[in-house]
Amino acid sequence: MLVTLVEAYEERRWPIAPPRRFDAVGVLQYAIDELGHTQAELAELLGSRSRASEVLARKRALNVEMIHKISEAWKIPAELLVRPYRLRKAA
Repeated sequence: MLVTLVEAYEERRWPIAPPRRFDAVGVLQYAIDELGHTQAELAELLGSRSRASEVLARKRALNVEMIHKISEAWKIPAELLVRPYRLRKAA
């Protein structure tokens, strides 16, 4: 019973935030910022600089072919890239 009370106290006093979940764009941005990849490399994989820019700006969704190419080339698990994410509407 004491353990239950201590756990309840700790949860209220020092709540642990749930782990942050990255979407596909966040994963790509992490790969560019931290893993040494470049936006130019992404553009090469996706076929054009504009397409890479649109994906990173959340104006275009990744399709299955894009996900496969990125996953194979950058060794990123496809499961991290297939998560749905919100796109920004054109102004």
